[in-house]
Amino acid sequence: MKKISYSLALLVLLVAGAAVAAAPNLRETSRELAAKSPGSVVEGVDGWLFFKEELEHLAVGQFWGETAATASRVKDKANADPLPAIVEYSKLLAEKGITLYLMPVPPKALIYPDKLSATLDPKSAAEELTLYREFYAKLTAGGVKIIDLLPDLTANRDKAQLYCRTDTHYSGAGLALFAKAAAEAIKKEAAWYGEVVKKEYTRNPQKVTIRGDLTQMAGEAGGTGPTEELDLSVVTGKDDNKPVEPDMQSPVILLGDSHALVFHAGGDLHAKGAGLFDHLSAELGFPVDLLGVRGSGVTPARIKLFQRVKQDGGYLSGKKALIWCFAAREFTGTGGWRRIPVAP
Repeated sequence: MKKISYSLALLVLLVAGAAVAAAPNLRETSRELAAKSPGSVVEGVDGWLFFKEELEHLAVGQFWGETAATASRVKDKANADPLPAIVEYSKLLAEKGITLYLMPVPPKALIYPDKLSATLDPKSAAEELTLYREFYAKLTAGGVKIIDLLPDLTANRDKAQLYCRTDTHYSGAGLALFAKAAAEAIKKEAAWYGEVVKKEYTRNPQKVTIRGDLTQMAGEAGGTGPTEELDLSVVTGKDDNKPVEPDMQSPVILLGDSHALVFHAGGDLHAKGAGLFDHLSAELGFPVDLLGVRGSGVTPARIKLFQRVKQDGGYLSGKKALIWCFAAREFTGTGGWRRIPVAP
């Protein structure tokens, strides 16, 4: 009887182990869906769309160190590893008296795996979340300050829609978390912050209907296809009701890709005055300077800063902090991680 009981228990354990091993996870599902997709957009569930490059990034696993060359899509594998390039850039800025705050925007599927596939749940992203934490720990050990939104995003993912369903960017609710986290990091650590003259801002609710860039990539650029409604907040000065304008004399620079421009620049970026730049300025109490680029926020954005410094030798005078915000999929992007100087 005992032998039968032990055998039955062993069988239950083996079956349970097999079930766990076979449980779908975000990495494998991302790899499968990206491989099957003929275009650049992968259709999820409930009308959610995902960028194929984002899924390819999630599918590679560790993307720094010895595995960087195989993980990255850059042609020149000498520029594949983001870790030494970011650490070096942080040190170059520090030599100019500027603190780098790295603030990557995690892939949408990392926060909402259940919107990518009905076979996934939020726990299926655990392995990739751990991977990001390991990478951030490596950067921190190299002296880089990280503004890590993963805890806030995972904690609030069901309280509000933090990413657009049909667009590659965060939503108004999502970017508000980024702006608050960046401002808190500076307020907590920067002795100079209290000396900056402050002004008050107001946030005015606005509903917008957008047809996201993913809808257009999927072949609906002609003005048809699904739309979505978003709740934004337009930032204006409390006293003059004027929109916030970038200030080249500001002690803070916001450097980044289209995440620094969406809902701020207007046009195909959906709205004006309601972006990360606007909300960060409101949270800090003064306008920051804005150096945003369309496309990759890794190399082109740093080149833009270098060109600004080259044109204006005094530009970095008085600068204290640089918030570098870009899509985290760029850790393995085709642009790679070239060494770019801060100044000539």
